Amino acid sequence: MDALAVGIFEGWEPEDFLLLFGGLLGLAFGALAQWSGFCFRAAVQETTRPGGARPKLAQWIAATAVAIAATQGGIAHGLIDVSGTPYLQADFSLGGLVVGGLLFGIGMTFAGGCISRLTVLSVRGNLRSVFTLLVVSVVGYAAIRGMLAQARAGFADGTRVPGDAAPSIPDLLATGLGLPAEAVALGLGAVALVLGLSLAFHEAGRRVLPLAVGGSVGLLVAAGFAATTWVSSEAFDPVAVESLRFTQPSADSLMYAMISTGVAANFGIVLFAGVLAGAFLQAAATRSLRLEGFEDPAQMARAGLGGVAMGVGGVLALGCAVGQGLSGVATLAYPSMIALAAIWTGARIGFAWRAGIERRVAAAA
Repeated sequence: MDALAVGIFEGWEPEDFLLLFGGLLGLAFGALAQWSGFCFRAAVQETTRPGGARPKLAQWIAATAVAIAATQGGIAHGLIDVSGTPYLQADFSLGGLVVGGLLFGIGMTFAGGCISRLTVLSVRGNLRSVFTLLVVSVVGYAAIRGMLAQARAGFADGTRVPGDAAPSIPDLLATGLGLPAEAVALGLGAVALVLGLSLAFHEAGRRVLPLAVGGSVGLLVAAGFAATTWVSSEAFDPVAVESLRFTQPSADSLMYAMISTGVAANFGIVLFAGVLAGAFLQAAATRSLRLEGFEDPAQMARAGLGGVAMGVGGVLALGCAVGQGLSGVATLAYPSMIALAAIWTGARIGFAWRAGIERRVAAAA
């Protein structure tokens, strides 16, 4: 078997494995998200109604708990190094995290899903999601490198919080308590796992399946960090350590689709392609492919405006509900927790806003 593996991968560079890992990670996430309906918007929406089981919320809590535990375990054992990721930069834009998170959260309530959910629904035949995802990608790219980039950078720089050390909760606790950073990481991971799974089990109405779904997503987050850490240690050229995220990969994928001769494939692009492929294969296998469109122009306008808010907000907040809310939080970087709280708050505002609109429409009818 070892000889066969050597023969298959002979001549491969570490960067080739990076693309392979990205594609496989996306394939697994896409199939799982399509099958389970994994979505942060749905998790927040369940909190707007009282009582009863909340399986989507349970999925998200379990995913967060397992992602933290597995990632911190990997860090403690030297398998994962997230020190160079955007989540743990010494200085960060507090205004970008808060305003961007609020915009993203409000936007996804009107758009019908976070970016990962829109990606999954797009290949199932949901034309609403295709339209909104294109809006998110175009606006996101404009905010990263296009006509909105200068204004975005100016706002981020103007609200930046300077720092001398990485904003890592394990590092802060290790320094304050005088304990080894590895021991603190393992301890925090264990606490997150026990408390998170207990809460998820309660929210799931004591059903195990939502925990299994969420736990699988959490393991994918840690696997992404571990794979890119290994490639980074083996590659000659610098390679970013990253995992599941969708804001920049969706924008880069759109550019790659249009001008692939001028843009090199990277981890994010193959991850995004893998998600599309995995979701499509799962939908096809379960005969879930069907065309769906907008009901009226007003719904299209709401989705478009939601996409604009998500595109700008995701870039300002340095990530989406998955990029900051799962991958970022798994590093135990407190700026990611600020971003997640802002996205959650924005979503609750968005749902209340939508409910008010619906009441006024019903009263006028």
